[in-house]
Amino acid sequence: MDIETGDGAVRRFGPGDVMLVEDLTGTGHLTKFVGNEPCLFAFIPLVD
Repeated sequence: MDIETGDGAVRRFGPGDVMLVEDLTGTGHLTKFVGNEPCLFAFIPLVD
């Protein structure tokens, strides 16, 4: 899947990739699923 941040930067994530999101403010992001394979991801909140 591709993730586009509020400033227009795009990063592609594939099988086994991990992303740590620390900035929870701003305009948000866009998610685009690419290809025709199923995509499974998990969100795990971290405690301060």
